Amino acid sequence: MPYETDERLKSYLDTNQLYREQMCLALLAIDKRFTNVRPRHPRGGPDGGRDIEGTFKGSQKVFGAIGFVNQANDSNHHKTAAKNKFNSDLEAALHAEPGLHAFVFFTNVSLTASEKEELVGAANTKGIGHCEIFDRERMRISLDGPDGLAIRFQFLNINLSDAEQAAFFARWGDDIQNLIAEGFSDVRKALNRMQFLHEANSVLDQFYVLVELDREYDATEIGHFRLFCNLHLKEPKHSIFEVEWGATDNSTRTEAKTEADILAQDSGIARGMCGGHWELRLPDRPDLGSSDGPAGEQRPSYECVTSFKSVGMKKVRFLNAKFGYDSFIRMGPYFCLKDLDDCMIAIFVNRSLGEKIKAIHFLGNEYKLFEVDRSNFRIDTGFEHFEPQLLFSSAELSDEWVRIMSTLGPFQLRFSSTTPVRMFDPVPTVNSLKKIAPA
Repeated sequence: MPYETDERLKSYLDTNQLYREQMCLALLAIDKRFTNVRPRHPRGGPDGGRDIEGTFKGSQKVFGAIGFVNQANDSNHHKTAAKNKFNSDLEAALHAEPGLHAFVFFTNVSLTASEKEELVGAANTKGIGHCEIFDRERMRISLDGPDGLAIRFQFLNINLSDAEQAAFFARWGDDIQNLIAEGFSDVRKALNRMQFLHEANSVLDQFYVLVELDREYDATEIGHFRLFCNLHLKEPKHSIFEVEWGATDNSTRTEAKTEADILAQDSGIARGMCGGHWELRLPDRPDLGSSDGPAGEQRPSYECVTSFKSVGMKKVRFLNAKFGYDSFIRMGPYFCLKDLDDCMIAIFVNRSLGEKIKAIHFLGNEYKLFEVDRSNFRIDTGFEHFEPQLLFSSAELSDEWVRIMSTLGPFQLRFSSTTPVRMFDPVPTVNSLKKIAPA
């Protein structure tokens, strides 16, 4: 095999200057002392004796030149041609870069140790601090080593023996496997993002804020609870600027007008739940939202979009508040999932519930948008004047309101920096017709 490599270096790439340059560049690149190795003219062409450019030991610019001869036979004539090419390319490199300190020369002529020392010495006298000669024998050694086998196969078309294959995969097998795995992973990530960006154009059927408690609680331990969310859009959509939604106990609360109405029904999560979804819509006239608008005009207020009632819960590990536009007949205005990009969300709960929260999960349509654990959100007190769209008794409000936000501010959905995870994959439709032969 060493003999075959030597013979191919002599003449296999005759007249193919492009492959000569690419092979030499690949050989220099596997030497860890050289980084950022690149061709000066990737498709060949005049380069002023500087075929390759790179960095030596992380700081010094290095130029590389190539002086191959056709049908190399190591005659005095070929050696003289290689030396002349070295000198002319070195002069050209120094003319282009007077402060150059590193130079590399490739030739398919085999030079003796004294001949290489003579060339290196000549370079040193011209200010080149580091000069290397890659003659045919040195290139052969690199090409026949584990790091160079792929280069040898690519440019000299020499197959790997069984022993070389074993050495090659012992050296590169794990890297190749990781590269393949990472490649498939990158493709999968790109496809997942494309799928999400496409499906984000769908109408927002459901948006959930799912609160996970630190353990499963009996309903008597929870009792009265309040879970409300406030969402500010980055920009108004269909005149909608803010959304408030929430869930609480006491299924008659949605009709309550006074505190007496609330007290007429026993509270507590075991007895029943209710909630709703309200939207703050901007007025058609811009002055209606200002305090100095025309006399008698009202500031915009929340409008109820949906409300719900449900049975209670005996055991509680998760609580959720949701809103959306999933109805039998959909009437606008409504959001698409993409409209929530860069929105800000604050969560308001009663204090005793807030102390039990372990994590908060945000979900929209089929996607898990993001989640935060207890170490990444804060609970702020002093929000006793928070007024949601439902009525609460003074006894219930003695368990004060607290606000939950991320440690840096409101929770934010940012689709530019994260790709939400689809909760399930679509199931292919069964096609029984394919079993029926065409008429």
